[in-house]
Amino acid sequence: MNKNLIIIFLSFFIIITLFTIAALIPRNSVNYTPPGGDDLVHVYIYLILSLLLCISKTMHVKYVCLIIFSHSFLIEILQFIVGRNFSYIDILYNGVGISLGISIYFCINKIILSIRKF
Repeated sequence: MNKNLIIIFLSFFIIITLFTIAALIPRNSVNYTPPGGDDLVHVYIYLILSLLLCISKTMHVKYVCLIIFSHSFLIEILQFIVGRNFSYIDILYNGVGISLGISIYFCINKIILSIRKF
């Protein structure tokens, strides 16, 4: 595996680990709302995660969708267990982030392929 791809893949695991920990902290113990609100954070995080995993090229894009969306759903279930709320809206925003990340990946690939043709 290429050194850059290893760095991208490790970045993915660091971000997903930190996000998982942050998502499971009880809401009442943190009195902070990020810029853009909580909903946009879901879009940002899952956009970055899906883009990183696609760029690492360790698996097919459909598996990227499946794995990251499954993580999203699991986080919501775990939040319900630890005393936070299960939110379909969060899952929707996560899906938007995943879709945007994969769309950006395909656009980048198209641009790279068109540049290589010249």
